Amino acid sequence: MDNLRIKFKILEETFNPYKEFELWEKVNKNSANSFFIGRVRPFDQFGNDLKKLEIVHYKGMTENYIKKYLMKIAEKEDDLSIFLLHRIGFIYPYEPIIFIAVSANHRGIANKYLQEILEFTKYKVPFWKKEWTFKGSSWVKKNTDLGFEL
Repeated sequence: MDNLRIKFKILEETFNPYKEFELWEKVNKNSANSFFIGRVRPFDQFGNDLKKLEIVHYKGMTENYIKKYLMKIAEKEDDLSIFLLHRIGFIYPYEPIIFIAVSANHRGIANKYLQEILEFTKYKVPFWKKEWTFKGSSWVKKNTDLGFEL
């Protein structure tokens, strides 16, 4: 989906989140911007060295799920703009896996919805992850915890 307030893409190729933010900021005129860059960790869920991470999804279903959610969020605030990129396919340690940018006219609103969109993407969007190590591979059964209560 691509309009002035909501933009998201699911990509197989790597991306430069700083360039993406720079391009997005040119069309976004709000005064408060919050963004998050998530990268692939160099270890798997068991602490083994990670060779690569594989992310799969159902094309169409995942996009529709994200689109409905982001439209619902954008309806809550008139000045909210959202940009979300998420990788699929094979991703290597330290490569960006997700980029989220949220802008609003107030920092609190931008920060609030950034966190909400991040948690939604991590726990609700139908992506499946497989970790490849030098010993083999295994599907990720559970995402890592936030580290604190919302």
